[in-house]
Amino acid sequence: MTTGNLTSAGLVLLSGLPGSGKTTLARLLADLLPADHFESDAVRFELSGRPTYHPAESAKVFATIEQRAATSLAAGRVAIIDATNLTGRDRRRFVRLARNRGVPLVAVRLVAPEDVIRARLEMPRKGFSEATEAIYDQMKLRAQPFTMPALVVDTRYPLEPSLSLVRRLLEAN
Repeated sequence: MTTGNLTSAGLVLLSGLPGSGKTTLARLLADLLPADHFESDAVRFELSGRPTYHPAESAKVFATIEQRAATSLAAGRVAIIDATNLTGRDRRRFVRLARNRGVPLVAVRLVAPEDVIRARLEMPRKGFSEATEAIYDQMKLRAQPFTMPALVVDTRYPLEPSLSLVRRLLEAN
């Protein structure tokens, strides 16, 4: 797959349950484009040290991510939003940001069969995620369908075709 810089800004909005592969795809995509990767779990640890997942903490995390993504877009870069973004309300601020900045938005919903996700969540985790199967069970009840076009990526399979497609979608706009 070729690498290099895109000539304009864009926003990639990832959505998926814990263990679906969001951070893995985001890291690969950030290297490919290159892009700025905004991982909610990393920002949460940066801001609080010991996350409580309280609504006020979450509000601060997502306000920070939105501000950082806006700065990235203003600099003409691609911003990757790496968070569960399970509800329309969760996604709305980033959709609005892309619209207000006049940049292309590529929504990507990451999926995998439940048994695959559970196996991933049982393994030691790299990075900042503290997700467990119990958290997965709670969050899967919140998931809402997209009301806009979204690329669906089954992360059981090689990610290279999906990475290439995201790049082409950003370039096409």
